[in-house]
Amino acid sequence: MLNYLVLSKRYVWFMDMSLTGLPNILHGIQSRTSWQQRCQYLLIVEKWSDIVGESVALQTCPIGVYQKTLQVAVSSAIWSQALTFERVRILAKINALFSDLGNLAIADIHFSTAKWATQQQILKEIVKERQAVTEDHPSYLPPAQMPSKPLKPNLKVVQPETPKPPATANDAFQRWQDVMKLRTNQMPKCPRCNRPALIGELSRWQMCRVCAIENLFN
Repeated sequence: MLNYLVLSKRYVWFMDMSLTGLPNILHGIQSRTSWQQRCQYLLIVEKWSDIVGESVALQTCPIGVYQKTLQVAVSSAIWSQALTFERVRILAKINALFSDLGNLAIADIHFSTAKWATQQQILKEIVKERQAVTEDHPSYLPPAQMPSKPLKPNLKVVQPETPKPPATANDAFQRWQDVMKLRTNQMPKCPRCNRPALIGELSRWQMCRVCAIENLFN
């Protein structure tokens, strides 16, 4: 009997969720304070350089919004004091971003040096990861090498023009298809399946990743 009641409650909850509809569910999520604070923070981070200027942005880093207060890490106590005097002006610029959303307005800004070192370390790690040598990964796909034509004597070298963006979706697909075909023709063949394979995969497994999955990891 107890199991039946539990199942019945779950069924009613499921039916209620299905009848509620996705728009209402999304509205419920978006009305949560944590969601609103996240939206505030992401928009402020995106526009921070425009709000305070490039030079100030280099010495500051927004780290979060808590109870309508923007927390900003600064590089030194001098910057913290200087920006505290500019707080009202910065608040006006920030809240101009939320002019159509009154409930997202920021009430105050708190500047502190406490988390500056931590934020800088996080940024350094992110940059380091982005600058990691991708060629070390077995599935690294090198850029396509455009075929070069031999130059005739006394012929001036002309720098290639930057290709224009495709006008339509079909043009974009055709350009992508041409690049992929060129890359495929330049890739070595897998000794097992005779299909084009990446150099990194052949170096690590002596076969392409598809054959490696079928033969080495099963």
